[in-house]
Amino acid sequence: MTSRNELREDLVGAGYSVKYLDDWQPKTTLYRHKPQYNTEGQIVFDVGSTVEKVPGNPEYVLRKARLGLFNKPPSDTCECRWCKERATSTPKRDGNGKFVKKQTDV
Repeated sequence: MTSRNELREDLVGAGYSVKYLDDWQPKTTLYRHKPQYNTEGQIVFDVGSTVEKVPGNPEYVLRKARLGLFNKPPSDTCECRWCKERATSTPKRDGNGKFVKKQTDV
């Protein structure tokens, strides 16, 4: 198997820029679908906050998905377990931000 440095030297010799090679792993932004708490039980990172410039390879994204980090923002149509729990337990709000008493009022 070719080492990364050997491959890098070959690509630089073929005319690729060093900056392109240094930024070579695709980066992505992940969104929290599950809040993150500190040891005192306070929310440190709320739902919808982002984690930017993380590796975009599928294995890494899959590991983070198990922790509630996905490549799409949380929404009412999201099928992850945290969004489903939130949809059933959180009271709905109308367009003005006020709580809705009945589901039909939304």
